[in-house]
Amino acid sequence: MITLVTDSTAYLTKEEADRLKLRVVPMHYTIAGNSYTEGFADENQNFVDKIAANPDLCATAQASVADFVGMFQAIVHQGGEVLCVVISSRLSGAYSSACIAAKAVDAEKVRVVDSRTTAGGLALLLKKAAKLIRQGYPLEDIVAQVKKQREKTGIAFSVEDMESLRKSGRLSIVRQSVGAILNIRPILCLEKDGGALVCAGTARGRNAQMQALADRVPEDAVEVIIESLGSAYIAPALAERIRARLPHAAISRATLGPVLAIHIGLDVIGVAWSVE
Repeated sequence: MITLVTDSTAYLTKEEADRLKLRVVPMHYTIAGNSYTEGFADENQNFVDKIAANPDLCATAQASVADFVGMFQAIVHQGGEVLCVVISSRLSGAYSSACIAAKAVDAEKVRVVDSRTTAGGLALLLKKAAKLIRQGYPLEDIVAQVKKQREKTGIAFSVEDMESLRKSGRLSIVRQSVGAILNIRPILCLEKDGGALVCAGTARGRNAQMQALADRVPEDAVEVIIESLGSAYIAPALAERIRARLPHAAISRATLGPVLAIHIGLDVIGVAWSVE
């Protein structure tokens, strides 16, 4: 029996995680000296107001080696194998924690894959992995296929306020002039070959922002996740644009959580996709 494990930045709901039969190792964050554990997407209550009230007093912490060891041991001791797919190693140290934990528990029965993505992109890879597990593929074959699927999975997003990116130390990828003050918004992506954050361009105004994100989705995408925080009308409007262009694609929506919000801000719209 293979058990799928991930971290909380996949932002799955509890129902989605149960349906995929996967387990989630939580990330951690602090706000104004108070420590919290990131949960499922539908369990992270009131974090927006707390972050907004304390923008300079927020920090995040990756899932620790001990967090992963506890999860892996519980599975392996029951005779199972583990496939752990986590947030891009260029964005978090969770991958390193999971790799160390895998060696400590049982390197033969635990495999860790760097998703090179996060949020909706990670969720789509997990769906692929869960499908392969249901179909009965052996662990090594699933690892190989998930790595191939990384090349067919993409993510792009845009923010209204550059301050959180500035604090995260990633502002160098975007011109200093980009920001809501000029009504110019960056279009940001994660590189497929490494999972690093890169700027794919800019858009002036909300309409152009939505169009730029919609245009990032390839014509042969079969599944799309619209992910957002902030302005309520943006996500459904973006979904409609993509649906009009790609009527064949399955489109769903997701809400981002506190760990990513601390780094990229509280007004975010993004899109993730996968092709077969």
